[in-house]
Parts: sequence; C-alpha cells; structure tokens
Amino acid sequence: MLVALMSPLKAGELLEYYVDEIDDHFLLHLDMRVDANHNEIKAVLMDFSKMPEVNNTVVESRLIERDGNKYKIFFVSKACVWIFCETIKQNAIVTELDQGYIMSNAIADKSDLKYGSTLWQLIDEGDTTRVIYNADYVPDFWVPPLIGSSIAKKKMLSEGTKTINGLERVIKTSRETATQELSQEKSEVNHLQSSL
Repeated sequence: MLVALMSPLKAGELLEYYVDEIDDHFLLHLDMRVDANHNEIKAVLMDFSKMPEVNNTVVESRLIERDGNKYKIFFVSKACVWIFCETIKQNAIVTELDQGYIMSNAIADKSDLKYGSTLWQLIDEGDTTRVIYNADYVPDFWVPPLIGSSIAKKKMLSEGTKTINGLERVIKTSRETATQELSQEKSEVNHLQSSL
C-alpha cells in the first residue's frame, strides 16, 4: 500500500512524502524545504553526536572512525508503538558524496537490521534548503502482528518528519546561541572601551 501527500511549499514543511512496504522492506521518501542554509544542515548531519538533539528517539550516537569522506558510526534508537518498544542498535557507514548527497548503509551483521540504507540530498536554495530523504529498512527483530504494516509505516513517517524538523530546530538554537555570544562579546568590548 502506497501513501502519498503533497503540501504547499513553505519553509520547514513537508512538500511530498510516501511510505510503503514491499517484500519486508519499509520504504520512506520525504521531500522538505528547511529554513536553514545548505552548510548549516550538512554540519548538523555530519556531527553524529548531535543526532539525539535532532531526534530524541536516537538515545546514543557516536563516530567510531573516519577515513576521508567515509564515517563508521554507531547509534541506538528506542522506538515505541503503543506499549511495544524496541531498542535498535545500528552500525553504519556514512559516505559524503558529491552534489549534496549523504549516503548511509547499515552493517547488517552488527545491527538490528537485516538491511538499512538512507540517502540524503541537500539542494541549496539560498536561505532555505530542499532536503530529500530516502530510507529503506528491513528490521531484524520481531514486530507484533497487532502492530501491522500500516502502523509501522505511520511510525516511520513520523520519525522521518521529526528528524527533518529537528534539524531546523537544532540549527535555530545554534544561531540564537551564536547571536547571544556575539552580543555578550560586543557588550564586554563596549564596557572595556568606556572604562579606558
């Protein structure tokens, strides 16, 4: 079953999405315009320690090693649907590609996924950035039949949307902190100059 939606173009809002399940693969596509520039978004995405701030479902995230444009990362997510909760551990290789692409592939034998792949595309639009996110997951854990495909797909959409909105929130907080620090520095300089 394919679910799709088109929304009006606005910063920080969903432009288009779909979720589907095909042969045990849960597929998610999000297309959003985010109220932040390309470099700000990339900086947050590539700072793996910030993932719990971006999406509180991620309870731990860290860089294991880096080799050029490839990063081996580890993260733990805790996802709940009704009373059923699952802690999902994932080791992945994240690769920065050209033209605003960031790809991630789960290391299946070291993850709670049989298969996991994501592809981010960041399209610079000046003050805003179009963020296109595609994910393909095959869980390697038991999902109660009561939850079913429809509910799992809704949860996947909710988490994907939360992540993209979290990017915007983290960037806004970072901007506000930088502005406050700059204001404080200016105040201290002015105070120092007036005392001379």
